[in-house]
Amino acid sequence: MPRRGSHSPGALIEDSAMPEMDDKGSSLSRIARQQNDSIVSLLIDIVRNTEKTHNRVWSFLENLECLRLPQHLGGQEFCAKVNREMVDARQFRRYVALSYTWEPSKHEPSSDKFYHVQEPRDQQHKPSEVRDCVLNRIFNYMRSIGVDLLWIDRHCIVQDRKGCEDPVCRRHEWCIQKREGLAVMDQVYKLSDYPVGLLGRPIKSAWELSLLANILLGRFTEGDGDRLYLSRKKSWQQVCVAVDLLRRITSDDWWTRGWIFQENYRGGTNMKLLIKHPAKLEHQKRRYLKEDERNPSGIPVFGEVDGELCIRSIDFHEQATRLCLACQQCSGRYRGRSTPAAMARMSRTITRILHRAGKYTLLLKSSEPLTPRIVADIDRRQMHKHWDKPDIIANCCGYATRLNTEQLKTRKVSLSLSILAQCLLNGEVLHNGRQPDPKAADLTVPQYLQRAVFASFYSKTIRQSLTFNKSCRFFRPTLTEAGIRTSGHLWKLCKTIDTSGWPDGGMWVDDLDGKLQPIQRRRLAYFVEVLEEEGHRDLATTFSTYLSKDARRANIPYGCLSFTERYMLTMAGELDRAIERGDQLILGSLWNLHSSYSPYMAVFIWKDRSAKSFTRGSYGISDSFAFTASCPEKSSDEFDLNDLDRHVSFEVDIDGPVQDHNELVPKLKIRRWLPGLCFFEGEGRDKAFFPWPSDLTRIIP
Repeated sequence: MPRRGSHSPGALIEDSAMPEMDDKGSSLSRIARQQNDSIVSLLIDIVRNTEKTHNRVWSFLENLECLRLPQHLGGQEFCAKVNREMVDARQFRRYVALSYTWEPSKHEPSSDKFYHVQEPRDQQHKPSEVRDCVLNRIFNYMRSIGVDLLWIDRHCIVQDRKGCEDPVCRRHEWCIQKREGLAVMDQVYKLSDYPVGLLGRPIKSAWELSLLANILLGRFTEGDGDRLYLSRKKSWQQVCVAVDLLRRITSDDWWTRGWIFQENYRGGTNMKLLIKHPAKLEHQKRRYLKEDERNPSGIPVFGEVDGELCIRSIDFHEQATRLCLACQQCSGRYRGRSTPAAMARMSRTITRILHRAGKYTLLLKSSEPLTPRIVADIDRRQMHKHWDKPDIIANCCGYATRLNTEQLKTRKVSLSLSILAQCLLNGEVLHNGRQPDPKAADLTVPQYLQRAVFASFYSKTIRQSLTFNKSCRFFRPTLTEAGIRTSGHLWKLCKTIDTSGWPDGGMWVDDLDGKLQPIQRRRLAYFVEVLEEEGHRDLATTFSTYLSKDARRANIPYGCLSFTERYMLTMAGELDRAIERGDQLILGSLWNLHSSYSPYMAVFIWKDRSAKSFTRGSYGISDSFAFTASCPEKSSDEFDLNDLDRHVSFEVDIDGPVQDHNELVPKLKIRRWLPGLCFFEGEGRDKAFFPWPSDLTRIIP
């Protein structure tokens, strides 16, 4: 029998005879000593000698088994029968996807057996092992919102492997179904219109209800971003009490599980949190349905489900994060009102709340990547099966390539390094041009990722910039001794253009329609005119053609544009903003180690006029260069490739060539993010190596 874990998927695979080793918390130097090899060699070995998969089958989602809501019972029955129904989740999304802990909270009873669920094969009804209180609550929610179908992992993923102990069994239908279900479970929550998290700790009193309402209504904070403050209408004592309530809510087991992190993250803006309350609070709760008692988005903070607070997960994350950040920014002002010990406790509490319920768009700068924070947060979560971490990280980060964790576990390799290898294999960019970190060897893998992953993205105009940053990854990277091999286009940067004296309104154009705004089209048309006057006719003609194509796309919805069209539109917007600011631009031509003349076919935002310093790299080349690569996400009717659009655009130094399969390939070191608009239709990608950061290569046994 499988052992019941702290949360469902972690317990869905039977324990093997080999105990799982988790080196979470181990420094890179310790891992190198334990594995008796350098970190770089270990990373290469993990990737080279492990089976890799690049897709997940859709069939599980196309035949998604759900439970149908039983008829409302009058209280006289000894049991309730729950039937199954199959749907195609890619087409039908009106089902509840439940996120809950398998083990009971101390606040709820653990009794079960009232509900009898239809078996998938013999169609008989057998007592459910899910707690009655869990099913009672979720069925109550479903009746309230008028949804009839429930997906719950305990019943909707195969549990009984009939004694098979082969973790990668391909012989038994039930083993294959279980593995496929686990592999795409994140999509069940992403596709659902009604993902729900069931918290165990209830709101117990009218005072707690009122306090939580004030938090969710944003009444403890003022301002935004770096100018986020505690409300002048709230005393420090009231603030401390509010933070303590958040501490108690986020101490619920639901906030500590690794698989639940995935369910909450992938549930996205649809995710709801259900918090139970006693019947005596029902009238008070419904007062918050009034127009003037709604959250900043105009949505009732607690919903209308009898006996439950129904809270949007993103609202809870946002207001909890705002309150915690405001406390951090204002702590100095209130330092004299509490003892040092109390302030230290407050600081630890805030850190823990942010680790569990932080909102990334508030915690991270627009220039920062998401991956290091996601890896660190998952690493903190409790896992019944430690080797589930790579798959959870892959699902949350949109990784198409996965390592065979069963092989890795059998080979007794480092789990932490396997996570790092998977990140790099999916294109995460290590900033190899930064100053070496003298303490790199003492860092854990999540800590090293936070310091070493490129974190200086520049985007003035892109909305949802963290999502943009998440896609800034190398194209088809390979890990080698020489570094990370990838491919893209290398540009030689030569001709600068000063836009500081250009007219604010650009120039007259006949056609103002397009995906670009009229003022953008006028400014970019003036740029084309300047290119013509300075003799750069190839680029001028190509850019003029782009503006004509943009005009023809005026009535096409943004979501219907191709990846290339969306990316070019984004970069054209960046270029327009640079011209509006009067920044310097720089023109680029395609280049390789054996290059002959090539016309200018790219323009980059040089931005900082003082940055025009062509430093000589170790290879003796005194020009500046840019490396770009872009690739749309892959799609398939049969497979979920879990991929993202990819794009990078760096200013680089050439650090010499490296021999690769009888050809010389340039080694590149990153200087900075360099956005631009490039035209390379018909030009194939060239190979490039990005050497390992020097602080990583120095970590040896």
